[in-house]
Amino acid sequence: MTALPPEAYAAALASHEGVGPATLRRLLASDRPEVAWSRSGYAGDVRAIWLRHMDAGITVLTADSPGYPARLVGDPESPPVLFCRGSSGVVSKHPTVALVGTRSPTRYGIGVAAQFGADLAALGVSVVSGLALGIDGAAHEGACASGAPPVAVVAGGLDDPYPRRHARLWDRIVEQGVVFSENPAGVRTEKWRFPKRNHLLAALSDVVVVIESRHGGGAMHTVSAALERGTPVGAVPGSIRSPASEGTNALLFDGCFPVRDVADIVAALSLCGIVLPTSVARCSTVDPPPEVVGPDADVLDALSYDPSSLDQLARVTDMELSALCGALERLASVGMASQDGGWWFRI
Repeated sequence: MTALPPEAYAAALASHEGVGPATLRRLLASDRPEVAWSRSGYAGDVRAIWLRHMDAGITVLTADSPGYPARLVGDPESPPVLFCRGSSGVVSKHPTVALVGTRSPTRYGIGVAAQFGADLAALGVSVVSGLALGIDGAAHEGACASGAPPVAVVAGGLDDPYPRRHARLWDRIVEQGVVFSENPAGVRTEKWRFPKRNHLLAALSDVVVVIESRHGGGAMHTVSAALERGTPVGAVPGSIRSPASEGTNALLFDGCFPVRDVADIVAALSLCGIVLPTSVARCSTVDPPPEVVGPDADVLDALSYDPSSLDQLARVTDMELSALCGALERLASVGMASQDGGWWFRI
């Protein structure tokens, strides 16, 4: 019988009921995973657990694994065991910017998230977000274009995409970039796991930008984790009458840098020693793909040379607003669509 790798025992430890991050870190602090498993006295079929992860396409990483992100080495909350689908190495090849915010955004917030996601990806920046509904999904929809690969961090196991409405978006991110989780296969997405997810999200990012958030929104956990690490935090200004902008406007009052456009994010990266093209106009110079397929093709077909509103396009394509905005921004990034005052048209 083929010997199991150390990562198999690490997955078994992480999968054991009652083993949380602190216990897992203690067990692996001084022993190799196979030794820690033997000493723990836990019962379980290590091979079956390992095969479950392999069958689901999940890679298991420990701090000693070659693919473990260098960004996490030395972090005070670095996961002792990390699970991923996709290519974990992409997070070390590009600058990273987290785009986060509320699950109940305004249309303004969705449009900004999709635009920032598309523009940053085209400039060679990997967009990091949580794959949740709202701002997260819109940011990743925009980022799934030609350019830097997207990076997602989720709160549950990687064998069960959550939310279900984002299953296709999960697959696109896995294909183009990577999805990370601290949780093994079979772990349900529960509310208490999100703050921990947000800490990992912040640890993987060079800059954090909050697009829309309420005062007590989950994005504030990401902000706190970023500030603890000395990571720059920016916020998009919003209407003083909009509850979705209460948190972001408060962040600006407290001293976070204002984000009026992608150029402000580029400037924040430059202060971190990361040099990017100074003009966001570079986004329009990306070579167009030989053909447009999938939802982008549906949106392109719905566009005409006469301006159309988002409402009109949503009715014609029967797409959710975040997916629609993402497709429009991707088409804009390759010079096939443009907007003027919120009206979209084909080029």
